[in-house]
Amino acid sequence: MKYKLIALDLDGTLKNSENKITEETRQTLIKAQQLGAKVVLASGRPTPGLRHEAAALDLETYEGYLLAFNGAKVMDAKTRQTMFEQCLTVEQAKKAYDEAKKHDLAILTYYDNGVYTEDVEDQYVKVEGHINDIEINKVDDFKAILKDPINKVLCTGEPEHVASVLKEYQDAFPGLSIYRSAPYFIEVMAPNIDKAASLDRLVKMLGLTREEVIAFGDGYNDL
Repeated sequence: MKYKLIALDLDGTLKNSENKITEETRQTLIKAQQLGAKVVLASGRPTPGLRHEAAALDLETYEGYLLAFNGAKVMDAKTRQTMFEQCLTVEQAKKAYDEAKKHDLAILTYYDNGVYTEDVEDQYVKVEGHINDIEINKVDDFKAILKDPINKVLCTGEPEHVASVLKEYQDAFPGLSIYRSAPYFIEVMAPNIDKAASLDRLVKMLGLTREEVIAFGDGYNDL
């Protein structure tokens, strides 16, 4: 088989417009794994948000990989071993909160298999909870609950507003990795974090070459 590693974005790529993996797609990827290919789920989602898709593709049996938080955390799907992780500092996350509020954006982060936010009624915070099938937890003081590790913070807002403030938000944090994953999301991560960089790290860990890898994605963060 030409390709030994298949990296897949989830929403809009692996999953169709009904947010489902079609049976044809599932069976094709199972067959590819049976032929020796490794499947990587590469997503902006938190690790718990990949659990249903990992189970559907039987990544534990076929020893696939989870590239979560846009690459801020890479995990072996079988052993659950963290192969790579790079986090924001608490201070960086606090400043990201202040910048979000300056631009009238909702903001959240992830702990204990759930979302934590002051903005539980924000429609796009609810979208994030729904997409990942994880609980949305209300906190009174976002900055007070921040603790290590912080893989990512996510800012949300109306698409037009997000587009208009993105550059100013990025300029406020020249060292961090900040970009849109959907029209209504601004992802904020540690320096030099993106799907490509973390996939490159994984490829090298596995002793593969770029020519042996194929990747699929449809979002801003897949470019």
